[in-house]
This record gives sequence, structure tokens and C-alpha cells, in this order.
Amino acid sequence: MDHQKLYEFLELVKPNISFDDDNHPIEPDYSDLNNWVALPEIDGPQFYLPDDSCSLSKNNNDVDVFYIHPTGFYEKTWNSNMDKTSSAFERTEIMLGNQASVFNDSCNIYAPEYRQATYYSFFANDGNGTKALDLAYTDVVKSFNYFIENFNKDRPFIIMGHSQGAIHAHRLICNEIQGTDLQKRMVCAYAIGYIIPEILYDNVFPLIPPSQNPNDTNCIISWSTVVEGVKRSRERTVFWQPSGWSVQPMKQKIVATNPFSWTNDSTWHMANNFSKSIINKSPDYNFADVLQLNYLGSKKSIGLTRLQNLSASLNSESGLVETKGPLIDNMKKMAGFTGDLHSFDVMLFWGSMRENIHNRINAFL
Repeated sequence: MDHQKLYEFLELVKPNISFDDDNHPIEPDYSDLNNWVALPEIDGPQFYLPDDSCSLSKNNNDVDVFYIHPTGFYEKTWNSNMDKTSSAFERTEIMLGNQASVFNDSCNIYAPEYRQATYYSFFANDGNGTKALDLAYTDVVKSFNYFIENFNKDRPFIIMGHSQGAIHAHRLICNEIQGTDLQKRMVCAYAIGYIIPEILYDNVFPLIPPSQNPNDTNCIISWSTVVEGVKRSRERTVFWQPSGWSVQPMKQKIVATNPFSWTNDSTWHMANNFSKSIINKSPDYNFADVLQLNYLGSKKSIGLTRLQNLSASLNSESGLVETKGPLIDNMKKMAGFTGDLHSFDVMLFWGSMRENIHNRINAFL
């Protein structure tokens, strides 16, 4: 999306009033299981599989994952009211299918619904957006504490968040896990699709290193995906540190790991036998329509991409994961394609990530 089209779109989803004047949704009670979008004992999209070669283990696993979904709310209020008849909730289900499913043969999957900040929050320059993110975070930390006290039973756990979910994961790990007894039980954290500026990493995670190798544990794993040579169109974005919110340039070097090699070099690494890339599938749902307001309830699934051949490399200057190959060439044909693969951060590397989760769990246990 070029700058002009982005600005036009933002005008369509910009809230009409300030955060302080908005009518905020009621705080969720996480003892009510209806406020969880994924639990091991409740069937859902988190148990989708792309083909018959993948195994499934819904519960009784040795490790839990606490999954924080990304933004699926594009409406003109600052925070979602978690209405299950809304398109935002349907998008959450889609994200369970194409992201949380990566854990469904290794972990017990727990995912709260929360009063997510609207998409415009990341573009607001007047403090309203960070206030909406603050409100969303109160739900994330409350649900995490409920998870630890009522579900986890002292098992090792993984934190997983993408995009808005990743920025909440940064804060959660910093405030609630780092330097506590919980850190000893954290296998690792996949905080994907939101920048961690290299120069600010130690400000947020002084006691938890970034991942360097495929079997590292008690570490942070992060990446953001683009096509080879593409730079992010947005120039600045909000970033949280213990000192508060700041606005950071997108062009600076970010902390990242190559999700094929799980190393931090700039070599081009090719997909291997485990590297299944997936797609969303539905006969009558438009996955690109973010302005739809109602829950459509269309039948959905995930499947393997027709082409599987791609390579990935970390750009030595930006830290972005650049990709190339026949699959990427095919994706370039999509309408409105910009070269930013943010929405595909997990889907492109679904199989590789699935294998890596097993490797890190085995190393931890």
C-alpha cells in the first residue's frame, strides 16, 4: 500500500473521538471461559492442519503456550468490545488457524481474547493510540496471571505474539516474567512481526538474550518479513520500554532471527523438508477485506501453498528477513501487493517454526 492509499485507508478507520472521551468496553473476566479464544479442551481453529502429514496433540503436553493474537480490529473506536458476532472476532479465529496452529502438536494452547487496540492506534500521533494499547495490555497481563494461577500447573511455557500481540508480549515478558521464578520456566518467546530496535533491546530485556542458535532457550526470537530489497513504507512506529512509549524510526537495525536457519547471519538459507508454507482457505471468505464489520461464519481451513520453494536472509543493515524464490514471485501477483510480508510472518515459515518449537522444547526439557 503506497503512502496515499494508506492515508486514505486510515481516514476510513480513524476513531471520531479521543480515547478519553470514548466509551470503553467492559473489562473481561478470565474466569469466564468464554473470554478465551483457545483452550486445549475446546475444539477450534488452533487445531487446523494443512495436510495429513501433520500430527495433532491437543492436550496433556509437557509445555503450554500463551498466545497473544495480532490486530484484527479496524473499527472507529479505540478498543474492541470482544463481540463474537463481529468481523474482528472472526479475524481472531483466522489467526488461531494460521498462527497458533503451529503449536498444535507440541503445546497445550491457551489464548485470551482481549480488548485489542484498533489498527489506527499505531498511526495516531496524539497519545490516543498508546492509551488504547495500554488498555489492551491490562487484559493481556490479567489473562496471563489467570493462566499461570489456574491453567499452567507449574509447567514450562512459551510466549507467542505477533504484531500487536508481539508488542504486548514484550511488555508482559519485561514486567511479569523477567527476573522472576517464571523466567526459569519460560522455554522461549516468539515475539514476531514487531520491531525490537537493536540499540534498545537491553533496555527492555536486560536479563533475557536474543536467540542466536536453533536450540537456544530462555530467549527472545523475533523477525519481520519482506521481499528481497523492500524497505518498510512506514517511517516510524511506537515502541514500549520500561521508561514509557517512544516513537522509533522503522529504518533502524532491528533484532531478528532467520526462521529457516534460526541463526543471525546474512546468508541466504533455503526451505528444507520441514519448511511447509501455508495459506488460508475458504470458498466464500475474502481474507483481504478488513472493512467487513459482521461475523460471516464462512467455512475456513489452512492448506499448503502450491509452491514451496523460497529462501530467506537477514538484511545486515535493517535486520529485516528478506525472501525470494518461486513462491515469493507468485505472491507478487496478488492485488495490492507491496512487498511487505507482515501478514505472512508465520505462514511462510509455519513448518520450519513447528520443527523449531520441538527442538527448543527438547533442549529445555
